[in-house]
Amino acid sequence: MSIHLYGEMEIVENPNVIFNSLNDMVNKYEIADSSYKLKDVDSKFIEGMNNGIVAFKINITKMEVKAKLSQNHPVERQELIIKRLENTSNQNNLQIASLIKKNIQ
Repeated sequence: MSIHLYGEMEIVENPNVIFNSLNDMVNKYEIADSSYKLKDVDSKFIEGMNNGIVAFKINITKMEVKAKLSQNHPVERQELIIKRLENTSNQNNLQIASLIKKNIQ
């Protein structure tokens, strides 16, 4: 699956907005039982890291979406892909498996 976004970019310079965004990403992408919490990281380290970050927002004016879900492969291969994806606990893999299933029904 791919998404192409078009729009006007806006640089974000507010350190609180940047920290909150980083915190949201840590909470989303760290494993559920991770002990890592951004709020526990030394504030001087965070300040230093923020100097290397250029945060931005995009005010979207156009979006193009493509779904390439192995539809060019035989049904048997698609079913094998579904089984492999479903044998994981990764939510992204499970969602992709569900989309492929819908595509071949």
